[in-house]
Amino acid sequence: MSASKNRPRWAELPEHVRARIGRLAGGQVVAAANCEGGFSPGLAARVRLADGRRAFVKAMDTSAWPLQAVLYRDEARVAALLPPGLPTPAFLGCDDGDWVILAFECVDGTEPARPWREADLARVVAAASELAAIAPPALPAKLRRLGGWAELAADGTRLARLATHAPWACEHLGALTELEVRGLAAARGCALVHFDMYAHNILLTADRVLFVDWPHACLGAPYIDTVLLLASAVADGIDPEPLLAASPLTAAVDPLAIDGLIAAQAGFCLKDAMYPPLPGLEPIFQAKLELGLAALTWLARRM
Repeated sequence: MSASKNRPRWAELPEHVRARIGRLAGGQVVAAANCEGGFSPGLAARVRLADGRRAFVKAMDTSAWPLQAVLYRDEARVAALLPPGLPTPAFLGCDDGDWVILAFECVDGTEPARPWREADLARVVAAASELAAIAPPALPAKLRRLGGWAELAADGTRLARLATHAPWACEHLGALTELEVRGLAAARGCALVHFDMYAHNILLTADRVLFVDWPHACLGAPYIDTVLLLASAVADGIDPEPLLAASPLTAAVDPLAIDGLIAAQAGFCLKDAMYPPLPGLEPIFQAKLELGLAALTWLARRM
């Protein structure tokens, strides 16, 4: 899964945007290193200030990408609510105007290697268990990033496209729809859920696992992030069952609830992936296709 090719470089930003980034980060920017990971079509860069301090900044042109700018605003709102001590870079602030700009603590970490290494995945699964135990802030309990089989079943055009990618899903559409309903009911809860816990939103240091990009955070069952993360790793040839069985968050969960959550993940990803990709956002559609097919592969084995 590659990053969006529409991401602007630091040198391409309007001068007034670079100046606003400096003010938000707390000083004059004297150097910037563009970051390649992730899928956002906005700027992502590590900047160094004149006094030697550093920050990670994101910036989105609201006129070019209005819907993505909404996600940046959501991220700023959630970042301001996250409790201290959470394994995430500190939020430095937001500047909202013709560009939405966010600034965070700069962490010397790297994304997990892809394909996943089993040792790295085990570290992240352990960190996800710790994250789920933290007292959550006041967030909505809406599981908006799950579900989609009923919507797909009602759209003949997308269903025909699905048949070329996942004939197994078309043959089991009724079962998937029923499982999804079960999974959505079981996924309700009061734990903090990141809801986008994939490799491009994780930083590994020598001794820490940090989670970044929180626009989709909500309240739900404590095992959601772990199951969705493990489902994504199937795309890299990982067998998720040993880690699923070993996690304290999932070991005692009804297997049908797990199946339902995997089905709901696949439905959410594939209902979007079956649309024609929007220009400039093709990598996002490809990523959703990969995630949806990986979840289906795991679910088919379990069924």
